[in-house]
Amino acid sequence: MKRIMIVLGLSFLACLSAIPVVAQIKATPAQQKSMIAAINRTAIAVKSIQSTFVQTKTMSFMHDKMTSKGVMYYSNGGKLRWEYTSPYQYIFVINDNKVYIKSGNKAANAIDVRQSRIFKSITQVMMYSVTGKGLASNRDFGVTMYVNGNEWIASLTPKRSEMKKMFKTIKLFFDKNKGVVSQVEMNEVSGDKTVIQLYGVKTNAAINEKVFRVN
Repeated sequence: MKRIMIVLGLSFLACLSAIPVVAQIKATPAQQKSMIAAINRTAIAVKSIQSTFVQTKTMSFMHDKMTSKGVMYYSNGGKLRWEYTSPYQYIFVINDNKVYIKSGNKAANAIDVRQSRIFKSITQVMMYSVTGKGLASNRDFGVTMYVNGNEWIASLTPKRSEMKKMFKTIKLFFDKNKGVVSQVEMNEVSGDKTVIQLYGVKTNAAINEKVFRVN
């Protein structure tokens, strides 16, 4: 069961990287420190986030792109709900130290992330992807900051072997005026790429705790 859960979790992340970035300017060490500090300040101030998203996945062996849509809810108490609503139903919920996965009408599966290093890394990636929090003290990823017009880009390079087998880079795009994530891009070792764009982002709005439960 745990092996199946890990495969499902990794499949979820693989479904999360492919708009080319142009005119990126690498930040100086001083700029990077200042940028990360600003992102962390915003992340600490944000108590909740909710938005819709559109995900576009390009596979290396196919010309067609696969597009899916869904909703996201985040609470700074260590809770996250990432739910695909179209063209399929898939739910990934992080609630404290537990991860819940539900596909369609199947029963939900749960795993304690403290018992799995790979799932612990997955939950950290998910939280980073939503808030950018923890970029300054990240043991799992090397971080390089870039400036691209009105965007800040955090390029994360995996350090752990488990993630190195899957991803070349994970990029978080921030509106530098708001300090919140607007896009997540993942470049996989296989050559597949996925982009997730967040829309209608609302911060600090009340979220019913039932959102972070999976039946």
